[in-house]
Amino acid sequence: MNRFGAILILSVLLLSCGNPPIPKAEGYYRIELPEESFNKTSIDCGLTLDKPDYSKLELVDSEKSGDACWFNLNFSNFNARLHCTQVEIHDNLIDLMEDAQEMVFSHDAKANGISRIRVSNKELNGVLYHIGGPVATPVQFFITDSSSHFLRGSLYFNHTPNPDSTAPVVRHLLADVEHIMRSVEWE
Repeated sequence: MNRFGAILILSVLLLSCGNPPIPKAEGYYRIELPEESFNKTSIDCGLTLDKPDYSKLELVDSEKSGDACWFNLNFSNFNARLHCTQVEIHDNLIDLMEDAQEMVFSHDAKANGISRIRVSNKELNGVLYHIGGPVATPVQFFITDSSSHFLRGSLYFNHTPNPDSTAPVVRHLLADVEHIMRSVEWE
């Protein structure tokens, strides 16, 4: 055997002595969170709020919604939508608040926990809910002036919930929804 053959065999043996290849876990896309920026937006049902610049307002056909005013804020970068419903109060504030709470706690079986943030300003009171775990709506809220108007919202992702991959988005949207709640004004 010549010297070149011996070096070749020796180098093959040395290079082949390593850890076996291990398949890598499936990765997720990097999520770019936008800068906080809002625009005052007027909605046809006598409501004004600060809308995040990276969202798109979608009005729902009034014939489908009965006496309520329905609209969505579409967060296409996150494949998510905040469904909002505004109704007028007719001596039914307690019922509206209980319905909103029932919607939140209907996720209790799958939720890892439910936290509440009281949101108020001089004219409005409400609650922002963060529902942890693999639930359909990780963020829900209601806000009211306690006499005439009630606004309720739920955040839905347009895919199966994976709390690990959506956690940074949910944290970002929680802050934005709280800002939206504090900015609500009724005519």
